Amino acid sequence: MRKIKTIFVFKTVVLYLAFVFFLIGSIPRNSWAYFVESQQALSFSREADINKIQRTLESKMVSQRLSELGLSMGEINTRLSRLNDADIHQFASQLDSLMPGGDIAITIMTLLVIAILVLVIIQMTGHKIVIK
Repeated sequence: MRKIKTIFVFKTVVLYLAFVFFLIGSIPRNSWAYFVESQQALSFSREADINKIQRTLESKMVSQRLSELGLSMGEINTRLSRLNDADIHQFASQLDSLMPGGDIAITIMTLLVIAILVLVIIQMTGHKIVIK
């Protein structure tokens, strides 16, 4: 009787945790709202944003890809000079969210969750894993 209660509690907790992890994992990362200071939201400098953009454009991977697309640094600089301050700030702030090499932490977490779910499903179906 005690074993049946233990198995029932174990399955209930596992299902609850799997559901909670699924819910947490399904929330998009950029949808979380945060408080922002009013001065920080309104103050930005064009020079700092252009420097950030230039550093990104000068990286080997980005400059190679832009040259493959047929854009020279002169063309890019003329296009940047035509943008207004708000557009430059928006572009510079979006550069922070780029993940050029991919986000390895998200990949590792996803694989770990999948492995745990497979183990939980195997345990719930009554199969045993024996490592020799």
